[in-house]
Amino acid sequence: MTPFTSVHLDFPQGQTLSCGIPIWVINGGDEDVCRISVYVVGGTMHETRPLLSLLTPQMALEGSAQFDSRQIAELLDYYGAWKTVLNHDTMSELSLSSMSEHYHRILPLLVDGLAHATFPESEFEMYKQRYAASYATTRNRVKYLAGVEMRRLYYGDGHPLVADIDPQQLLQLTVDDIQAFYARFFHPSHCRLVLSGKVSDDMVRLTDEAFSQWIDDTPAQKEPVWSIHPSDQMLSVVDKPGAVQAAVAMTIQAIGRTHPDYLALRLLCTVLGGYFGSRLMSNIREDKGYTYGINAFLSGRAEDGYIGVGTECDVRYTWQVIEEVKHEMQRLRDELIPLEELNLVRQFMLSDQVKTLDTPFNVASYVSSTWLYGVYPEYYNRQIDTVLHATPQLLQQVAQRYLNLDKLRIVIAGDKSALLSP
Repeated sequence: MTPFTSVHLDFPQGQTLSCGIPIWVINGGDEDVCRISVYVVGGTMHETRPLLSLLTPQMALEGSAQFDSRQIAELLDYYGAWKTVLNHDTMSELSLSSMSEHYHRILPLLVDGLAHATFPESEFEMYKQRYAASYATTRNRVKYLAGVEMRRLYYGDGHPLVADIDPQQLLQLTVDDIQAFYARFFHPSHCRLVLSGKVSDDMVRLTDEAFSQWIDDTPAQKEPVWSIHPSDQMLSVVDKPGAVQAAVAMTIQAIGRTHPDYLALRLLCTVLGGYFGSRLMSNIREDKGYTYGINAFLSGRAEDGYIGVGTECDVRYTWQVIEEVKHEMQRLRDELIPLEELNLVRQFMLSDQVKTLDTPFNVASYVSSTWLYGVYPEYYNRQIDTVLHATPQLLQQVAQRYLNLDKLRIVIAGDKSALLSP
């Protein structure tokens, strides 16, 4: 197999529709398929009630001035189109995908929902019940409990990203709550568009014409400013009586994506636990058999980030797992990574990065990350350069700067009565 030696992304230039909405067009692929994605400023960090940033875009395509819920469902089904809804820290995302030849048929559904959603009560109740049932199950999982507690330790009490989704609170939501969120954020001045797939000039023209009907002079909302105030607590145990497994979450506060060390630290985290042959997997899964899987990662936005480690294991092995994670972090501080191992990781990361260029939809997702996570346009190419040229000496220096075990926060969620002493 020939190793990768170079990969390059030509970041697409943005355009502006006549109505003032920015749009990025990514044309490519062999299939006659397209996707129009709308990103609205208004995400988890803007919520006053749980899941408003997810339920609002869901409801935008459940009824509008021109189309009722039944008509929308029938048209999507007839043209083989489908919607996707996601919420992010600072944005909501609503996408419609279809055959390119049917784009002109499904585009009016999207624009009318964005501009004139009616929020039918019956559909809203259906979504509430669905999400409440899902979270009722999710909240019983030790992995979820560990994640909520770790976010509390990392972000600090009161931060919106710490919120635990209570099913009863979901059931208490009203259409008025959704309408208020919609009225506050769903305006042209808050939006960005990405049109990807098999895209023609005519489709871009149709997009411009359609969105020009969405007229509103509401000024853009200010981004919320939330400071991170990590807890002084370095260890927390969340009791889940009767749980068979324990979930372990570990974090070290690190740096944001704009920091010069970020890309080298991401490579280091991959060595630690970012692929199947990583050090954590080789030691804790393959050698000691403490867990079926364990991973390490670097999570970052523009100005902040953290190194994370997560796994589930038999509660009897919890402290051993934690000690082995510390051991592998310390090894990266003390010893140079062998070139053979580093070259293996290089090829894994490069082949993984190539997937970003596989389809226009993947490129579109990367484009959206520039405003969702603070990724800058040259981030991709600089990451490739770092993966190709970072030396064992550089990575050891990075490990010594950031793999600080004194700053390691640990959360264990499981049956406390079965948790043996460390």
